[in-house]
Amino acid sequence: MTSAPLKLRGCERDQISFKRGYACTAMEPASYAVIAIIAATLVFGAKKRSDLTPVLLLGNLLIFFVEILSAPYAYLPVSSPVVQELAFRPEDLTNGRLYTLFTSMFLHADFVAHLLGNMLFLFLLGTPLEQRIGKARFAAVYFVAGVAGTLIMGLVLAGQPRTLVLGASGAISGLMGALLLLYPRDQIPMILGFLFLPRVPVWLAGLSWLILSVVQYAGLSNSGVAWEAHLAGFIVGVMVAAAVGRREAARRTAAFKPTDIAALEPLAATPALTNALEAIRAEEHPDVRKAWLEYFAEHAQCPQCAGKMKYRDGRMTCPCGYEMVVR
Repeated sequence: MTSAPLKLRGCERDQISFKRGYACTAMEPASYAVIAIIAATLVFGAKKRSDLTPVLLLGNLLIFFVEILSAPYAYLPVSSPVVQELAFRPEDLTNGRLYTLFTSMFLHADFVAHLLGNMLFLFLLGTPLEQRIGKARFAAVYFVAGVAGTLIMGLVLAGQPRTLVLGASGAISGLMGALLLLYPRDQIPMILGFLFLPRVPVWLAGLSWLILSVVQYAGLSNSGVAWEAHLAGFIVGVMVAAAVGRREAARRTAAFKPTDIAALEPLAATPALTNALEAIRAEEHPDVRKAWLEYFAEHAQCPQCAGKMKYRDGRMTCPCGYEMVVR
């Protein structure tokens, strides 16, 4: 398929065959806007009081909006100069544009099949994983798996140097691999085919994911789905999680101190608080136990004034001056 080339800053670019013109020395304003959004996503995601998963969701949605606005054909986001300049091509491994290994993770080819699907799985997998292993380790799994998946596609498509590779599928596959290795018996919400299931064992979700996103596409030569990136991201996610898991296990062994929750029992006045108390008793992961203690403090009544309390730094406190040390 061919079309008349589009002039962008004096450089001819074929919008259908996606041939990049290397006579260009500057990127389009839309590409600079996307780079700014990526930078803002990383900055805000790193803030102590914010979770990275929702920030990534918002960043990807904003970037796709820029793709649509800058595309000469709104129904074809890949015609956007943003995709032309920031998506990965196998030839980028040799022409110095290695930054596209990273920027391509934030770009998507269409809304429904690509962006919406990826963001839905980012929410379903990223939320429980980040809650369990923390932001820094979550970021390591996500970004290392994403870059690795794109890199593998660069090697697989070495004979097609100008083929576009874009999307967050490799990174999200890494999240699935990490969840499967670290928490195989946990239950998470998951979409299997056309069914939404509120609670599915991680091992079953992982097996179904392998079948739906790797096996079924591996035999289709013209599917357009980079199943190799999915598989590579999954494997790298498992590898990063294995390293993270060993360090985390050592940290938990050194840092974990059984919480004396006997003092909390009189405050467990509802079934929800009783369940939270049992979760606190059973949980060994410091971050997850802290989250349960915060939940308990927010929903329990202060025994002194019946007001709301907060949990911080090992203490439950109330504005009335009440304080309880929870060790």
